[in-house]
Amino acid sequence: MATKEKLTHTFLYHIMAVLTVSIWGVTFVSTKVLINHGLTPVEILFYRFVLAYGCIWFISPRRIFAKSWHDEGLFVLCGLCGGSLYFIAENTALGITLASNVSLIICTTPILTAFILYLFRKTEELTRNLILGSLLALGGVALVVFNGRFILKINPLGDILTLVAALMWAFYCLILKQLDTHYPTLLITRKVFFMG
Repeated sequence: MATKEKLTHTFLYHIMAVLTVSIWGVTFVSTKVLINHGLTPVEILFYRFVLAYGCIWFISPRRIFAKSWHDEGLFVLCGLCGGSLYFIAENTALGITLASNVSLIICTTPILTAFILYLFRKTEELTRNLILGSLLALGGVALVVFNGRFILKINPLGDILTLVAALMWAFYCLILKQLDTHYPTLLITRKVFFMG
């Protein structure tokens, strides 16, 4: 019986992961549409975060402040890196370059995160499997994004802004590692939306 329950939970988690990835993938195109219809990157960030904060408020712990000023500062940095700077850089890039360029460059985030964690936290390892797996995943994303038609239109400003966004997310992950064992995930998410 325990095995059947475990399989049900595993299946549910996989469905949630596919749903999350699908929604995240649609945001590149929808952001591009919003920018083309006159919204600025900052307006998109504001509306997105207000909506997300309002939704998560009802299911997250009601704690307002962190356990210490140090942790509160880490939440501010998380909001700045994983919220404001990431989304402003990404949304601005979507207004300058192709959505396919942005989505492909953003997919370098896991490997950048692994390198940054390795540089700043010597406890993380850069294994051969991690690097090969990341490159394989990046290749898979490239196949999906370009759909058999490789159109390379480099826009240095937009592409650099996208790389900045990917780096901001990597730094967000580095900072988040210091918080995720001390606070519930929903509280962290809500505070990041607020700080962002």
